[in-house]
This record gives sequence, C-alpha cells and structure tokens, in this order.
Amino acid sequence: MNTQLTITIAGQDHPQLINQLAAKTHELGGKWLVSKINRLDNQIVGLIKVDIPAETVAMLKQAFTGLTDLNVRIIDSPQLVSKGTVEPLKLKVESSDRPGIVNDITNILDDIGIDIVKIENYRVGVPDLGQALFFAELTVEVPSEVNVEQLLEAVQQVEDGMRVSVVE
Repeated sequence: MNTQLTITIAGQDHPQLINQLAAKTHELGGKWLVSKINRLDNQIVGLIKVDIPAETVAMLKQAFTGLTDLNVRIIDSPQLVSKGTVEPLKLKVESSDRPGIVNDITNILDDIGIDIVKIENYRVGVPDLGQALFFAELTVEVPSEVNVEQLLEAVQQVEDGMRVSVVE
C-alpha cells in the first residue's frame, strides 16, 4: 500500500540538489506527483507531493531531513474531502502599492469562501510617480454559488483604483 506525503523544502541551493531528492525518492520506490520548486538568490524553496510505498516512508523521511543546509517538513497528505463544485479561476490584480495589501486581498477572498491555490506578486517602483505599483496573479477555486462579477467587485474594494480581472 502506498502513502502520499507533502514535503516542503527551504534552504541553501547547491548543484544536483533536486536530482538528489528525486533520485532518493525513485530509489525507495516513490514518485513525485506534483512539485513546485523555485530558486531566489541562491536559496531554494519547494513543495513536493510524493507517492511512496508505506514500508519506505521512514527511509525517505530520514534521507530528506538528513540533508544539511535544508529545512524539510514532511506531513502525511490527508484524504481529500469533496468541497462541492468549484471552478478554477485566474485573477490579475493591479494597484498602487501600500503596506497590508496582500493581507487585505487574502482576507476578502477568505471571507467569501474562496481558496487560494497559487499567488504570485511583485512590486515595481515608479520614480516619476513617486510610488510603487503592486501586481499579482492568483489562481483561486471559486464555489459554483459565488458570482464572479461580485467577487471581482469585492476584491477591487481593497484599494481605490485597483483593477481586478479574470485571465482567460
């Protein structure tokens, strides 16, 4: 019988790190179902969902957590519970920047019952305007009973002049 694990990694990147993790998983009879790994300034952060035989779970945990310069957290993946009908939706947000803008956006989505699957944001300084601009793309799961137009309007209330649109 197989077990699914969700593994988070963060720390100093080094050559062959990803290959080393994948090879150890394969060696123990496991496979990566989903992985999202990013590098930034010689650091690495990642999320990996692994399917592995139950009898080799302990060895995989020991191999991953034994790596120096890498913080590893491994949790057993829970059984999925159906949440009803949801529609994946990609949102694009553009606004003036200010402290707390991400917090406010995520709070509104949470209040409406929207799950965030992915969020990427960045800020760009515009010296001619004397301010920074905020940009974000979010992939969310929208329950079928939520009106998308009302969702967009609710998020736009976070900041005057904020533009929120659906990416096709």
